[in-house]
Amino acid sequence: MKVLRFLTIVSFLALIVSTKISAQSGITVSPPRTYFALNPGESERKKIMVTNVSDVHTLELSVSFNDWKYDEFGGNVVSEPNTLPTSNANWITVLPSNTFTLLPRESKEIEVLMQVPEKINTESVHTAMMYITQTNPIAGQNKSGENIIFSIRTGIKIYQRLNIARDTNVEFTNFVYDKTENRLVLNISNEGNVWSEGTITNEIINQENGQQIKLQDAVFYSLPNDKRIVYIPLPKDLPKGSYIVTSTLSFEKDDQLKIAELTFSNDK
Repeated sequence: MKVLRFLTIVSFLALIVSTKISAQSGITVSPPRTYFALNPGESERKKIMVTNVSDVHTLELSVSFNDWKYDEFGGNVVSEPNTLPTSNANWITVLPSNTFTLLPRESKEIEVLMQVPEKINTESVHTAMMYITQTNPIAGQNKSGENIIFSIRTGIKIYQRLNIARDTNVEFTNFVYDKTENRLVLNISNEGNVWSEGTITNEIINQENGQQIKLQDAVFYSLPNDKRIVYIPLPKDLPKGSYIVTSTLSFEKDDQLKIAELTFSNDK
């Protein structure tokens, strides 16, 4: 018999959000995601800083766009521009140009102009992946000493939602023990109107002796209307017995916690 319980807790602690700049083969971008809150017919400009971290190579760079979405496990799925109903690739212009040059250690700001059409579909959000791609490949060698030619590409996620009140409504919809795979399976649905992200922390307690075991954390990303499956591995040497597992989702940008609890028996 399993006992399943879902809870929502509002936290009174302020969340401190920090955006990290990640380097990808000689380029850093800040921010790695750009958000717009615009209604139909509105426009806005946002700046993105691009830096060439190389000490020796000049980079010729070009900007292009693709559509993207998350799969059910939170992985990125990239497709041709303007093929998804959530696409905003056609709404974006890069200023002053979609091509530019960076000297070694040079940084430049580019502007992303979002212009939302007067008429749009009923999707809660619209997205695009903005790629910055090196167009002058560099000759080099790999670890084995073989000659190679490589170029750099980094992606920046562009996100637009309506300029209305934020509704962070992420719900746990199911929580089960998968005995065959020795793992827990958590189902989540984003029923709000914003991109939600956070961390799921997991802990189990042996009901017979009170032993607490910290499980692997899971990073959570989702767009409105996304359905997510999260696998939580259990220890291979988990002793037989009855357990209570608690999974807590804390959001990066909202003072709210979601808690799921499950009672299960391990008789392997």
